[in-house]
Amino acid sequence: MIKTTHTVRILTVIFLLLFTRTVFSQEIVINEYFNTPSQSDEWTELVVVKDNLDLRGWFLGDNNTGTSSWQPKIKFKDHPLWNNLRAGTVIVIDHATNVTECGNNTDSDKIDGFIRVCCRNTTYFTGGTGNTLFIADGGDFVQIVNPLGKMVHAIGHSNNPGTSVVGGNCFTTSGNWTDTTTARTATRPCGNYTYYNFNMTAPESLIMTAGINSDFFSGMQTNASNSFIGTTGTAFEGIGNGGSNDQWLIDLRAPDMAAQTVCPTKAADGTISFSWQAATDVFPSDNTIGYMVVRNTTGNFGFPQQGKEYALNGSYDNGAQQVKVVKVITGSGTTTFSENPGPGTFFYRVFPFRYKNTVSFEHPTRGRTYNTTNYVKVNAQNSLSVTITNDTLCGPGEAKLVIKFPAGTNFDWYLSPTSTSSILSNSDTLTFPVTQNRSFWVGVTSSNTCIDARFEVKAVIKPLVCTHFGADSICEGTPANFYGLSTPGISYQWNLLSPPSGVTSSRSDSNIFSIEVPYFPAKKWIYFRVRSLNDEGCLSAYVKDSVYTVPFDPKIVSTPSTPGAGDSIRYAIQSDIVSWFVKTWTVANGSILSETPRLLIASSTSDSIRVSAVIQTFLPNDGIFCKVNRSQILAVIPKVVPPKEEPLLPINNLISANGDAQNSTLDFDRREVKNLTVYDRWGKKIYAADLYKNDWKPGSKETGTFFYSAEMKVPGATDFEKISGWIEVVK
Repeated sequence: MIKTTHTVRILTVIFLLLFTRTVFSQEIVINEYFNTPSQSDEWTELVVVKDNLDLRGWFLGDNNTGTSSWQPKIKFKDHPLWNNLRAGTVIVIDHATNVTECGNNTDSDKIDGFIRVCCRNTTYFTGGTGNTLFIADGGDFVQIVNPLGKMVHAIGHSNNPGTSVVGGNCFTTSGNWTDTTTARTATRPCGNYTYYNFNMTAPESLIMTAGINSDFFSGMQTNASNSFIGTTGTAFEGIGNGGSNDQWLIDLRAPDMAAQTVCPTKAADGTISFSWQAATDVFPSDNTIGYMVVRNTTGNFGFPQQGKEYALNGSYDNGAQQVKVVKVITGSGTTTFSENPGPGTFFYRVFPFRYKNTVSFEHPTRGRTYNTTNYVKVNAQNSLSVTITNDTLCGPGEAKLVIKFPAGTNFDWYLSPTSTSSILSNSDTLTFPVTQNRSFWVGVTSSNTCIDARFEVKAVIKPLVCTHFGADSICEGTPANFYGLSTPGISYQWNLLSPPSGVTSSRSDSNIFSIEVPYFPAKKWIYFRVRSLNDEGCLSAYVKDSVYTVPFDPKIVSTPSTPGAGDSIRYAIQSDIVSWFVKTWTVANGSILSETPRLLIASSTSDSIRVSAVIQTFLPNDGIFCKVNRSQILAVIPKVVPPKEEPLLPINNLISANGDAQNSTLDFDRREVKNLTVYDRWGKKIYAADLYKNDWKPGSKETGTFFYSAEMKVPGATDFEKISGWIEVVK
């Protein structure tokens, strides 16, 4: 076989998803093969599916790069190693061109369910040449064939499979398989196989996910897009390929046994004994199968760790689930156990296992494997938990007794503790007319609880009576609470009866009932009623009750009653009831200066002040505690602050006539002016105004010196005075 020059690893793995061993028609499958540039690093892994398999006389081979002819194959010799192989045994066969290349990897002790040998080892194989099982990068096909020439299983990769894979009819017995030293071109062998159309030009690992549906086991798969093949970059040598394939190997390696529950016996000295049905063992003489008996005091068992071998008196888990190993039985023949664990209640489990541990190797798919699906449950002799409902009647009538037992129990109803004739069998409900208290008996047998006993069940006639208690009086701010007795199975119904306006109550179906009232200036009576009911539907008679209101109406008074902004205000409480106290003062728009039963604040500049108080009192004559909220809002008189006057500007006697609107008029500022007259320098009157508005503006040709006379009054003055002056007009 010619190896291409690419450096490539190929791993092909049968990834058996959620399949049990009963699906397989194969006795053995190729679980993996590993392809590298060096034949000495390659290997093929087989997994035994059928228990007690005889592999002597079987063939293992492959073909060339083009998958067009079969290479010389090896034959399993007539050696005890290959006989009586147990289900779940993993066989790794190292390739190499000679025994020396295989190194010291031989492991021929199959008691741990793992074998590793070299394909060139003449102790275990015959046939083959130097290039047998030299897997090609460009495509190869590894197959396991039984002594009759039928290919039981094969897997491979090929970019373009040759006629030896897809062409012609399959052969059975032929020289192609009895001849182990010569390469032959021939049609494909009979059997199931899968290959992956994979171009081997880049480093990739190949994984085959066979077992997804039954089609794989009924014929060949040659479609590259089938759901049985994917890729991976990890070699899982001898330990499955993770996930569901791990679980498949665990299922194969675990021994078969019927799930069962057994009842122990307990002798007078405290010795506990029990037995169970044996696991299936087609080759018991190899002592591969055995049992681990574990015990704890809670009945809360986990599962032992797969791949781990536990020593006597060892344990697993912790806390309430601490489990102790009390017996390890090697061999499937012994199916009894007894011990005296001392005082207390104990529970047991018996887990069948197969194989011993692989030395210096612990993995869930290697070493000791436990059947944690079908195992033995041993139940302690505890009292059976019985629940009875509807055993109380309101009066004479038809009793309807309901009894609840754990699943798996059988029971019969009797009219006496010694009666041998039942009145009802395996029904959880007994309907029977009663006129007075009377008893019935239920006989119980249960394999799950190991109980055989007869229980008394009573039908009791007991009229329901309503009992309640609570307050006699109530005031504004504090609800009055009423209580029914807190008895399991008893509930209450409450109703107000024509309450005064403003009276409210809480929900009416609780054992606590609450009434709240507003302020009433005079005493008022509030009436209500209550009755009780139970789970059996019994109703009591209504009980009527009442509560009266107690007036408590404190008021907030303030001094002064019309404060100004920033004033100090004193607040006090007025009440007809003497014994009160202020629990809390709350102020809005003011600052608290002191706080006692009286309050002193400084008001802010806002238009109002809000003060609230929580006022409490205890009224010993009525035995009630009252808590009310009162508020007062005061209007605040604002203080008027006169606006600040700005100083008067000097009279403007320099006017600009250049049209830029700056200093362009004769301006007396805020002074009041009347009878204004303006003259030019020759005494000619050019402007006059009875009431002057600071609006005389000389024309652009009027420049030079001008004179004016007028009567003027400054702001705040009562009289006008005569004034005169000159004006300079410039461009």
